[in-house]
Order: sequence, then C-alpha cells, then structure tokens
Amino acid sequence: MKRDQTEERTGEPAGRKSFGKRAATVVLCILLTASVLTGRTLGWVMSQVHVNLDEILYTLRHPVNGTDEGIIRSILLYAALPALAVLFAVLSLRLILDRWGQGRWSRTAARFLLPVLTGVCAVYCAFSVGRFWVRLDIGAYLKNAGQGSTWIEDHYVDPSGVSITFPEKKRNLIFLYLESMEVSYSDQASGGIFEENYIPNLTALSGQALDFRGSSGRKLNGASSWKYTTWTMGGMFAATSGLPLKIPIESKGVDTNYMSTQESFFPNITTLGDILEKQGYENDLLIGSDATFGGRRLYFSTHGSYSFYDYNHYSEDGELPAGYKVFWGFEDEKLFDFAKKRLKELSGAKKPFNLTMLTVDTHYPKGYTCRLCEDTYDSSYANAIACSDRQVSAFLKWCMKQDWYEDTAIVVSGDHPTMATFCDGAAKDYVRKVYTAYLNPAKKPVRDEWREYATVDHFPTTLSALGAEIAGGRLGLGTDLFSGQDTLTEITGRAQIDAELSKSSEWMEQQSRVEPLTADITYDPYDEVNHRLSFTIRNVSSSKVDGFRCCMKMYGYRRGSASDYIEWISAKETEKGVWRAQWDLPTDQAYEGIVKLQPTSMVDGARSSVLDLHYYHMKYDAGGGNCEWYECDSRGKPLEG
Repeated sequence: MKRDQTEERTGEPAGRKSFGKRAATVVLCILLTASVLTGRTLGWVMSQVHVNLDEILYTLRHPVNGTDEGIIRSILLYAALPALAVLFAVLSLRLILDRWGQGRWSRTAARFLLPVLTGVCAVYCAFSVGRFWVRLDIGAYLKNAGQGSTWIEDHYVDPSGVSITFPEKKRNLIFLYLESMEVSYSDQASGGIFEENYIPNLTALSGQALDFRGSSGRKLNGASSWKYTTWTMGGMFAATSGLPLKIPIESKGVDTNYMSTQESFFPNITTLGDILEKQGYENDLLIGSDATFGGRRLYFSTHGSYSFYDYNHYSEDGELPAGYKVFWGFEDEKLFDFAKKRLKELSGAKKPFNLTMLTVDTHYPKGYTCRLCEDTYDSSYANAIACSDRQVSAFLKWCMKQDWYEDTAIVVSGDHPTMATFCDGAAKDYVRKVYTAYLNPAKKPVRDEWREYATVDHFPTTLSALGAEIAGGRLGLGTDLFSGQDTLTEITGRAQIDAELSKSSEWMEQQSRVEPLTADITYDPYDEVNHRLSFTIRNVSSSKVDGFRCCMKMYGYRRGSASDYIEWISAKETEKGVWRAQWDLPTDQAYEGIVKLQPTSMVDGARSSVLDLHYYHMKYDAGGGNCEWYECDSRGKPLEG
C-alpha cells in the first residue's frame, strides 16, 4: 500500500496536517473577527459622547433609553456586523481563489490571504486601542484613581466661616440653567467652532450682559466644567456649592445613584440656597422633569427649603392635561409659560425671591424639537439648539420689560458641556465652555479683562451679583469674579485641577455621607408548574423608598421586532415593609438563555436606585416542558452553593 504523498514528503500523517490547517484557520478567523470587533467597538464608545472618560463611563452606566438593548443594538450595527462582514468577505475570496483560481499566483494568494489580512486587522486593532488610550488619557486616569489627594480640602473655603454682607434692599435672583448649552454652538468669529451661529440671539444677548471677557473682548467667554461637574446634577451642585459632585456611583458591581434615598445631601456644607434662605429669600426650583431624579429634590430641599414646580407638580394641579408627557416631562415652551406665571406671583410678595430654572429640550442625544422649532438644519440637535436660543432669548427679553427687573439679577449658564457628538469637530486646543451671562448685576467687576473660570465660581459670583460683599472673595472652591482675586483655574490650570480631582478624597467622602441602599432580597426557586420567577424584599435601609419597580429580561427571547423580552412590574407590598414581585415566563416558544431580575427602588413615584441584579439560566421546550434551570452570574456560570 502506498503512503500518502503528503506523508512521504513531510513524514507527518495527512490527517494530522489537515487538522492543523483547520485549527490554524479557525484561530486566524477568531483573531481577525476579534480585531475588527474591538477596533470598531472602541470607535463606537468614543463616538457616543465627548471624548472624556468620565462622560463615557457615566453614559454607559446610564443608558438614555432606560434599558440596555439600545446600547446592544447600536454596538451590533456599528461593530459586530462589520466584523462579521469582513470575515465573510475574506473567507469568500479565499474560497474563490482556492477553487476557481488558476496558476501559482492564485494558490499563493489563497494561502496567504487570511494570515495577511488578519495581521492588517490586528494592526488596526492595536492602533484603535492606542488611540483610545491616548485620547482618553487612561494611563493617567488609572494612576490617579489609585492615589489620594487633599487638594479639595486644602483649597476649600467654608462659607459658614466667611462674612457675607447683603445690602439693605435685597435683589431678586433668577438662575437659569440651560441644558448642555455651550459657547461652542456659536460661529468661529464669536468664539464658537461652527461656520454658522446656532445661537445668534444668545450671542447678541451676551454682548449686552457680562460673561467676564473684558470690555475689549470680542468673543464669547464662559465657564469651564471640571471633572465631576459634567452632568446636570453635578453642574447644578458645583454652581451652588462651589464643589464637584464627587460621590460613589457604584456598589457591589451595580452602577447606581443613591442620592434620592439619602436622608441628607452633604449635610455639613453651606450652599447658595442655605445663604439665601437665611436672608429671607423665597427659593423655588422650576424644571420640566421630575425633581427627584438624580437627587435634585433632596439637595434643594435640604439646602434652602426650595419649593418644587416640576413635572409632578403641574401634573397633579391640573395645569398639564391628564397623562401629558413628552421627552423628560414637559417641553421648554411650557416651562417658560409656567415661569412667567410664577414670577408674577413672586414679584407680588413682600420677600425677595430666587427662581432657579432648568431647560431640557437640548438634552443628549438628539434634543427635543417642539412645535416652535424650525426644520432649518439636517441635524435634529442643531434644530433643538436653535429653537432653545430663540425661546430663552424671548423669555429674557420679557423679563427685562417687567417692573421687577430693575431689582433682579439674572444668571444664565449651561449646566455642562453636551454629551452628544455635536461638538466633536472642535480643535484639540479648543476649550469647550458653557454659555454664561450675568444680566443686571449689582456690581461691575474690579478687573476689566478676560477671565478663566469654572462653574464652581458661580457660587460666590452669584451672591456678589446680588450686591453681597464677600470677605476674601472666595467661597467653596469658587472665586467671586467681581472681585480682584484669581480663580483656581487661573492659579492652578484646568489640567492639574482635573488630575487632582481624579484622585480619591477622604474629605469628600466624609462630607457626602452617602449610605448605600440595602435590603434583604430572597430569590425563589423557579416554579416549574406555573413557569414563574419571584423574589421578596425586606428590611429596606432607607425610609424614603416607597416601592419598587422591577424588571425581568429574557435575553434572546424574541417577541415581534424586539430581540430580548422585557417586562416591568411594580412589586406589591404584601405587608408593612415587605414587597413581592413575580413574573409568569412566556412559554409559547422554546427558550434557552439567561434571565435577569432587577429590583429598582422608587422614591416619590420616580425610579431611583438599582438595588441588585440576579440571573437564572433557563432552558425549556415550547409549552415549558423539559425545564432545566440554575441560578448563575451574568455570564451564565452557576452560582456556588
């Protein structure tokens, strides 16, 4: 019997060599697919928000859609499908060359096609990783995260120990936060990054107001946002306390925000609301969403005893139609109408007022275009920005015509830079700042020059705009821009400040006093007869929790166009302090996959903190028969014990 020619040439059995070839092909296919998938995924991450690691982590932890299927679908389209397409194209071309190609060139091309292209994709992946690492400065982030810093307490000026003197006749205050409003939206000649000015009215208004550019400045100036001030609650906290909102947002692997379940919010600090309350001001917060979200109700109620005029308020008093809700609650058109009505009431009272407002129509990712918006631009976000520009300017012009305006200072400030990709075309050395304007302040600045400042500087500057005299010119980490004092941004520089804020701070942890929300949760075995999953919650640590909204998600169970079956229910309080949630799983089709249960606490009727995540691996036939199940982790690995 003749030995196989391959075996004669190599001394190796043909079957073994064939197996080795197949194994090498499989390994190369895996490497090629993984390289493209990784490179595209990193590109997707950087495309979602402004290139800042804190913003990326925050966005990934808090999906806009409220559930994670939106992120998964986006990754599939942007990263997974291209990776599979590249693999399919390479294998198809290799097959064509191998079977129908003629000559030595075709055989050589077929042999080296997969290894060469895998190498190219590996280089692309390495480049993407390097670009991601450098642009987000992950090395510095990891280095700083493992270090402690006393920078905050070293520079913090406790307002309770500072002499703050108000004039006999107190000035009213309107503090208007503009969602994600940046100087960047203006044209280049005005200090923005675009050829066209998306905020022409606010640009013109800033020229009549004060943004601390100096009398000779021709371009818009604004406040920069330090680390931990780049989302709404962080920006509002910075502007009213002079501190970054550096608090825990993860516990036991669950990304969450515990501020709504706390009994207090930084109880030992003194804020703008505290100071104004002691001076006899009426403090109001007017927003188009639920004030409870993100801890806003807790913060403003414990620091200034604010009255809340939010989505819940106007839904309950009948000023909004029954069941009315758009975007986050109600649109800015209604916000300004409600503000005008409230201002008429406040101006008729005998005490000074502080009306704090927050717009929402320019929120990430695409904004909200209402009936007043024009379809001028290809981008819905640009249309929302331009519409906000017109509405905000019209409201401020209305304020200027009112009898009470002469005795009122107005502060207009973006809450933070946008998390959308709208400004990604900015040059690397361009400093993105939030729109800032002080209208009708009681003073003129001592220094008539361009100032570098941050949102933390609003705290003392707002009080100064009301005519208050602040000994030393500093409160919190902020500097009174009407004084001659340098800001910390001017003294230290933004880069060094962010580096210090990246480090852990025992002082901030002590000030925040954030207590994680805890409870005893008993997850029941799967009920194979009724096809039911259930759990019971007891001993909830916070008295603020008034219920639980619970989610059951079956990964891979399709219903219509949805790739994952999701069902939200409200847990039933079976007895005082004991809640129970249960789901009857659908069995109209066979299923094998992971099922996630997620209890989320409710505070004042709004979803607050994710309490826990629990997983089951399920397998059953259509109808629910032949069921096999076990409790597992998120990857499907059985839980020990």
